[in-house]
Amino acid sequence: MELRQSTPRLPLFLSHQLVHPFKFWHNNQLQEGIRFGKELYCFVADFAINARQEAFSLAVTLAEQGTPVCITCMGAKYKVWVNLSATSHEAMTAA
Repeated sequence: MELRQSTPRLPLFLSHQLVHPFKFWHNNQLQEGIRFGKELYCFVADFAINARQEAFSLAVTLAEQGTPVCITCMGAKYKVWVNLSATSHEAMTAA
């Protein structure tokens, strides 16, 4: 029997109207976070609207590493977020 590697999940693309922002303290700094359903996400990076490819590239790279990730479009920026329950310090500082 052949074992198959699990396929990484693609990043979620969420409307900013579906998420609930919050702030939290981590590593002696105030961090930005969002809640979507029962999941909590930490802000990683933002990109101008015309840098959509870079935002999606970072999100896919993180997803390929096994980190649950989502992207929101808020204002004139794309924001990349990583799931706090499965987040390493490296993923939170990826950008």
